[in-house]
Amino acid sequence: MERRIVDKPFTFMVEAEGEPVSKKFDLDKNVKLVRGILVSSNYPNLLFYRGSQRIEISGEEIFPENYESKILMSGISVAPDQKFRTLGNGVVAGNGEVKVQYKDTANLHAPFERYSVTIILQCEMK
Repeated sequence: MERRIVDKPFTFMVEAEGEPVSKKFDLDKNVKLVRGILVSSNYPNLLFYRGSQRIEISGEEIFPENYESKILMSGISVAPDQKFRTLGNGVVAGNGEVKVQYKDTANLHAPFERYSVTIILQCEMK
């Protein structure tokens, strides 16, 4: 039986400069594994220069605090099927809880303005 992969996006707003944003999202009950991750924004330059985060799935830390967003981003020259950062053999969805602690940090190359951050999880369905 062929495994079915579905992308699950979760979006939040960064409303104020330097103010941390903590979010909790729930995966669908039929998600078996999280295979990959991608981070995007409506203002990619702000995400690239200003963003870092800690990401946890089902109580397991996937990326530690201050993990730079630019490492999880993908450029336009990358083929669509190669954009995701793989998570080894996958992370078991468990209780389906995804926690994100995002930090916006001042940077002279990217003056602050309100922006959105989208975390896209590449999920294997049951």
